[in-house]
Amino acid sequence: MHGGRRGSRTRVIAAMVAVAVVAAALSGVAVRWADRRSDGEPVATTGPPTTAKVSKRTLQLTDETTATLTFVASATVTAPTAGTVTKLVAEGDVAAAGTVVAMVDGTPLVALFGDLPSYRDLSSSSSDGPDVYQLELNLVALGFDPDGEISIDENYDSATTAAVERWQESLGIGTTGDVPQSLVAYIPGKVLIDDVTANVGAGIAAGGTLATGRLVERNLAVPSMPEGGTVSGAAATGTAVTTGTVLFADGGYPVVAIEGDAAVLPRLDRDLELGISAGEDVKLLEQMLAQLGFNDGGSLAVDDTFNSSTENALSAWYASLGLTPADSTKLPAGGFVVVPSGLEVGPAIVADGTDPERETPVLSLTAPARVVTTTAPLGDDTFAVGATVTVEYPDGTTAPGTVTSVGTVATNSSGQPGGQATVPITIEVDEVPDSVAGFVEIPVTLQVVTKAIANAFVVPTSALVALSEGGYALEVVDGPETTHLIPVETGSFADGFVEVTGADLADGLDVVVPS
Repeated sequence: MHGGRRGSRTRVIAAMVAVAVVAAALSGVAVRWADRRSDGEPVATTGPPTTAKVSKRTLQLTDETTATLTFVASATVTAPTAGTVTKLVAEGDVAAAGTVVAMVDGTPLVALFGDLPSYRDLSSSSSDGPDVYQLELNLVALGFDPDGEISIDENYDSATTAAVERWQESLGIGTTGDVPQSLVAYIPGKVLIDDVTANVGAGIAAGGTLATGRLVERNLAVPSMPEGGTVSGAAATGTAVTTGTVLFADGGYPVVAIEGDAAVLPRLDRDLELGISAGEDVKLLEQMLAQLGFNDGGSLAVDDTFNSSTENALSAWYASLGLTPADSTKLPAGGFVVVPSGLEVGPAIVADGTDPERETPVLSLTAPARVVTTTAPLGDDTFAVGATVTVEYPDGTTAPGTVTSVGTVATNSSGQPGGQATVPITIEVDEVPDSVAGFVEIPVTLQVVTKAIANAFVVPTSALVALSEGGYALEVVDGPETTHLIPVETGSFADGFVEVTGADLADGLDVVVPS
């Protein structure tokens, strides 16, 4: 049956029309009406129609659920010593390494990165300690060791003193080369100040809170080796850091992470090989080798003594990494760093193939600053660890997220007897749009794929033509001025598209859609 000009439609007064309207409304389908049967007869048109192509692809069906974008951790800026506050950071400021966060008794209090609080005065007469390592790491990262003289270890030597003097000169204070406890406030990374709790002109006790905020970037720098060479094979950004994670290679030797207490031993500061004295560093290495399965056929004893079994296990580990160090029987100083759990590799500071100055920060370890939290039914595989979930922000932008943890404590979220058990879900996101950056918490929408229909013929829902005799058709373009209808049956709907089936369908067909 010919239908005349494209776009003219005859009002059909029949019960089947009412049924079709209701069905289309319930399914959310935008359709056009035709008083024509799908008999394949050509239809005259007036001008070139607006078209879309029939495509054959996987149609994904999604469900939406609400969730919350929130910061992972808060941070506190404290005064290491008592005094009178004479200047303070303001709400909205970002405190980073080198930021003067306050003046106490007229002396600057400078933020540096570290997990160990400032607990003593430091100078060339100080005993060795992890706080010295932490200070030296910051001095190098901030550029106060331009000639690479510092050995980033636990010893406060003449190179450390010289770097401190350069730092003090930049602050406009006396260049004593000593670091009083009152000079440094350690923070775990960049902190966005939310609340200033102290008052200018008021007294502050030792350990008193000056300000609190959100940790927007965790930062733990990993330096190159004291006697290293070319840096290569840096772990990819986002790699989870656990015991045995090789962070990069330096001069052919691996620099590896070991989870533990950095306050006891932050980094390997001597060569480990046969003939050295016993120590906690040897035990940490042996624990790692045993955990990774390199135990010299069961002969490796996890103690504090480097013996032939330790050497054999070390050599076997090197071989498994595909590395060929100059001496496969030792691990040089700087070969491991001790880190807390829950970190991941951040952006590289030094590019692969670079031969940096000795003990230069090569990469930083970080942790997700913000995550999305929600709950899901117990056993819901769409929220399994590692699953990808699309996160939609209030401004309409979307970004992928990865499920990083599934809670082990289930609760009855409905509060009713026999209600469904749910578990907490944590989803990591890489970046968030500027429109939500200032919110401590904000609701978001999660889109999860519940079903995927492979090799489906798909068209925009607006391409459907509702026939007067019932059912649907597509208006196929034959040429500049003619079209014809082909009958189709509809399947699943998703994202403005519909799955269609029919004998006359083909991939790439041009079909008419409303202009």
